[in-house]
Amino acid sequence: MSGKKSDPPVLDGPPLTPVRSAGRPRWADLRWRGGPVALPWVVALAMLIISIILYPGSIGFGGLATMTPLLGVLIIASLGQSLVIGTGGIDLSVSSVVTVVGIIFVMQSAGDGHSVTVSALVAIGAGVICGIANGLLVEYLGLSPLISTLATGQVMAGLANIWYGRGANRLSVPGEWTNVTGLTLGNGISYILMASVVLVILTSVILSYTAVGRRLTAASTSPRASRYQGVSVRRYRAGTYVLASLLYGIGGVLLVGSIGTPTLSLGDIYQLSTIVVVVLGGAALSGGRLHPGATLAGAIFLSFINQDVAATGAAPGTQGVIQGAVLILAMLATGLGAFRLLRRRRHVTPTPLTPTAINTIPGPAVQIPQQTG
Repeated sequence: MSGKKSDPPVLDGPPLTPVRSAGRPRWADLRWRGGPVALPWVVALAMLIISIILYPGSIGFGGLATMTPLLGVLIIASLGQSLVIGTGGIDLSVSSVVTVVGIIFVMQSAGDGHSVTVSALVAIGAGVICGIANGLLVEYLGLSPLISTLATGQVMAGLANIWYGRGANRLSVPGEWTNVTGLTLGNGISYILMASVVLVILTSVILSYTAVGRRLTAASTSPRASRYQGVSVRRYRAGTYVLASLLYGIGGVLLVGSIGTPTLSLGDIYQLSTIVVVVLGGAALSGGRLHPGATLAGAIFLSFINQDVAATGAAPGTQGVIQGAVLILAMLATGLGAFRLLRRRRHVTPTPLTPTAINTIPGPAVQIPQQTG
């Protein structure tokens, strides 16, 4: 054998262009990207059509002016819950954070010379403290997210009870803030709802097109692989609890402005409903990729169910029964879909990539040089 270094083989024809995947049509990529979001929207639109047919008054000015502010707050709170569930955790402090933020906001804004903006920042900051505690307990101390968030929620609920009894029950929201939160567009669509939709779009853009969003997604879906890539997994995962509490706080300030007065049950409805919305959006409680658009669809679906139940004049507890049943059905559907996907992957036999198979890829033929002894 000669010691002379042989030249690399020369390929005839134009340079090879990257191939997306052999035999993979473009619509398959679109289905893979849009599938998790498309199905929740189909279900939400079907629920919307049913509601319009059965209760036409639900899309009138009165119905929309009543429902859309609450829908906007539900979207904001569910968006925070989805960030936590995306990491495989769960946040049971949501109702307490919404309540205590609403009470602190009213107490702060009721004082002489206190601006609404400063009062809102102070109240939201109190909610963020709860999120910091949740992140430290769950991600840095390794405690159960179920127990940790339930405990911090109880602390916040106790503080809300103390402050409520010390005068917050006799206060009301400043008129300037109720005027802002009561603004509507067109046929009664609340500005709160439009702001929540903008927030969903912004979150989707950050998760999909920024380095921070991609790292957060990686830390949520593949923590071990992310650590090998140098991603600070704990910091990103703990940050989801902080961001979630920030969103809960924003929702609490908006909600108390829509209602006009703080109550100790201000955020109770969001304890279960945010989890239902996220699961309806196709998310698994074990964690995974985040789809804010699917969460938006799940919130719309649940809001119209609640609206229809209220229109029938059913007992107040009926909504809770329906939400629990919807959560069970959604979890069953998610689990069945994951099981089918697992079975499909097990039955797929990988095809070895031979020189013949390489030349079937679209493009010029590639000459594979033969090795000589």
